[in-house]
Amino acid sequence: MTETGQQKSHFEWLVKTYFSDPSRRLSVKKDEIIIRQGHYNNRLYLILEGEFQGYIQTETGIQKDSLRAGANNFIGVQSFFSKTFISMATMKALTDCEVAYIDRNQAVVPTDFMTSLEQQFMPIVVEDLMRRSNKMTELNQERGQALTKLIETEKMASLGQLAAGIAHELNNAIAVLARNTHWLMERYNAAIKNKMTHTIFNIGLMQGRIYSSREVRERGKMIAEKYSLSKEKAILLGQTGLDDEILKSYKNRLEEKAEEIYNLWELGATFNDMLIASEQSTHVVNSIRALGAKHTARIPGLDINESINNALALLRSKLSSVHVQLKLRKVPAIIGNMGEFVQIWVNLINNACEAMCHLVNHNHKLNISSSATSANIIVKVKDNGLGIPQKSIDAIFQPNFTTKIHGMSFGLGLGLSIVKRIVNEYKGTIDVESARTGTTFIVKIPVGGENEET
Repeated sequence: MTETGQQKSHFEWLVKTYFSDPSRRLSVKKDEIIIRQGHYNNRLYLILEGEFQGYIQTETGIQKDSLRAGANNFIGVQSFFSKTFISMATMKALTDCEVAYIDRNQAVVPTDFMTSLEQQFMPIVVEDLMRRSNKMTELNQERGQALTKLIETEKMASLGQLAAGIAHELNNAIAVLARNTHWLMERYNAAIKNKMTHTIFNIGLMQGRIYSSREVRERGKMIAEKYSLSKEKAILLGQTGLDDEILKSYKNRLEEKAEEIYNLWELGATFNDMLIASEQSTHVVNSIRALGAKHTARIPGLDINESINNALALLRSKLSSVHVQLKLRKVPAIIGNMGEFVQIWVNLINNACEAMCHLVNHNHKLNISSSATSANIIVKVKDNGLGIPQKSIDAIFQPNFTTKIHGMSFGLGLGLSIVKRIVNEYKGTIDVESARTGTTFIVKIPVGGENEET
C-alpha cells in the first residue's frame, strides 16, 4: 500500500473508531462560534460538512485569519492535545456545518504500535498541519502579488512603507505555523515510548533530507545488496541516512519493517523541513520590512559558506534536476545576519534555476564558488541558461523588473532589489556578467572594518 493509501486507511480507521457515535455530533449554524480564543476547550472536532474560519484576536483588537478548515479536517487540535486546554484561536462557522467530536475522557483503542491518542492522531495531525501550511503559502503568494502591484505605482523611496503592512500580516501567519510546528514536534517526541522509534524519528528531525537523488540511488543499491532487500524497500531506506547499527538491529525483519522505518524517519524529516522553512520565511518577511529601515540584528562570527549551504538546503527540491558544483574556500568570519545572506543566495540561485528550467534536453549546471582576498569575500553564482539581454542588465535590480527571452518570462522582480539593498548595507557590491551561454552574479562583501570579526 502506498504512503497516501496508508494515511487514508488510517484516517478511515480513526473516524470509524472514534467519531461514529451519533450522540457526539453537533449541528453548527453559520457564524456560530464553536471554539473561542483564550477559553477552555477539551474537545477534538472532526468536520463532517461545511467550512470553518480560524482567527486570532490581537491585543489591539485586530482580527487575524489563522486557518480555513473544511470536511475531513480537525479543529481544536492545539487545545485538545495540550495540558492547558486553552485555545489559541477562535473557530467560527462560515457555513452551516456538521461536526463529530471526542473529548479528553475518550477511552483509547490501542493498536500494536500506537497505545495513546497522541500517537494515533499524530500522522493525521501532521498532514493537516502541512495542508494548513500550503494554504498559508497560497495566501502569502496572493499577498505578495498584491504587494508587487502596489510597488509598481510607487518610487523605491516609498517601498519600505508600503511593504510594512503586508510584512506584518505575513509575519502573524508564519508565527502561527512556526509555533504549532514546534508544539507538534515536541508533543510527538514526548509521546514516543519505544527507544528505536525515538532514535529513527530524531535522526530525520536533526539531519533532514541530506542526500541527493543520485546519492539515494547509490545508497539504495548498496543496501539492497548488503541486506538482500527489494529495490523498492532499499530506495526508501537509502533516503534515511540510518547507519548499519540501526539497520542490523532489525535482522531478518528489515524487508517487512522498511516502510515503517521510512515513515518514522520521514515524519522527523518533514518537521525539519517545516522548521527551516518557517525560519527562512521569517527572514524573508524581515527583509521586506527592512526595505526602508536599518534595524536587523547582526552578530560576530558569521560564516558566509554556511549561509550558502543553508540556501542550498532550502532549495534542495528545486535543484533536484540541476548539477550543482560547489567550490567553497575558507573565508573570514564577519559581523552579519545569517538570514540576510541566506536571502541573497536563495534569490540568486532561484533566478539561476528559472533561467535554466525552460531549456529542454539541457544539462543544467550551477557553479557556486567562494574565495577571499585581503579586502573582500567573493561569491560567484553561475548558471548555463539563456542569459540576460545586455540592454536589460542595468535594470534588473529595479523593483518588479522582468525580462522575456523568446517569449519566455523570467521573474527577477522584487527579489533582486532586496538582494541589492542587503549587499549595499554591508558596503559590498553585486555585478552581473551575462551572455547567451549563461549568467554569473558576483557578490563582494568587505572583510575589513565593521564587517570583520574581532
